[in-house]
Amino acid sequence: MKRFSVVACVGLVIVGSAGLGAQQPKDLVAQGAAAAQEARDRDLAKIVPVKVKIVLSKYQGEKKISSLPYEMAVRTDGTTSNIRMGTQVPVPGMGAPVPPAPPTPNADGGGKPAPPAPGRIGPFNYHDVGTNIDCRVTNLDTGRYSVTVSIEDSSVYRDDPSSQVTGVPAFRSFRTLNSLILRDGQTTEFTAAADKVSGEVIRAEVTLTVVK
Repeated sequence: MKRFSVVACVGLVIVGSAGLGAQQPKDLVAQGAAAAQEARDRDLAKIVPVKVKIVLSKYQGEKKISSLPYEMAVRTDGTTSNIRMGTQVPVPGMGAPVPPAPPTPNADGGGKPAPPAPGRIGPFNYHDVGTNIDCRVTNLDTGRYSVTVSIEDSSVYRDDPSSQVTGVPAFRSFRTLNSLILRDGQTTEFTAAADKVSGEVIRAEVTLTVVK
């Protein structure tokens, strides 16, 4: 009887140890999942919703002649937000000349030659004109944010003195890329560029506001 009891006890110890060993990997997986979730929660807690306002202004000398605002909501986890605003402008092409009209009869039965006809307007080509803005915001230390802004802006000269063809529009393009460090409510002008043809100055400013 004693020998049987010892064997039985040894068997129970082995079975119990096997059960504990089988549970350890599951416990480790659960602990790892919990740690990963805590890390994700900490990262999400650092994300701050902000609004970024960008204003493109044009000046002729000291006089402001236009001001166009753009505003977007951005997250501070580095996700890029963008605006695409544009239209297609038709540019006429010159087709084959129109055949001359027959002479105009006079009262005496004669005729005078018709004036030469201008070239015929052919099919239109379309040119994209508008504003493209990309913005990315990330957290720095407490209360400061890194703001990266990329702007592409194009416009039309209706009566461009540098154009070699009368009635055909010319197009202007403006591109800028800059990274700034801003605080909540801060506004800064981050670029200014002068147009060589018209003398207009384009200025871009950005304002960051934390959404409460």
